[in-house]
Amino acid sequence: MQGNPEIVLAILAIFGIGVIGVVEFIKRILKTEGQTVVNFVITGVVSFAATAIYLVQSSTFSIGLLILYGFLVFGEASGLYHVYAKNKTD
Repeated sequence: MQGNPEIVLAILAIFGIGVIGVVEFIKRILKTEGQTVVNFVITGVVSFAATAIYLVQSSTFSIGLLILYGFLVFGEASGLYHVYAKNKTD
């Protein structure tokens, strides 16, 4: 099973301000600066929740897709890796 970068980007933008914005807002409210594990848990919960919402709305929900896209969105939202490559101009 391979992930589609367009779906990951759609999930990242699901709340209008984006998953990353929601994660940062929650971290700021909870004052978790410097608490790496807590920040990863918050990012994971928000990422998987946004993924589940997107998959349910698009009528494609399955546990396999939730796990696949949940991890891809988590990686992107946490800054661990980027799902898509930026265009390079020569």
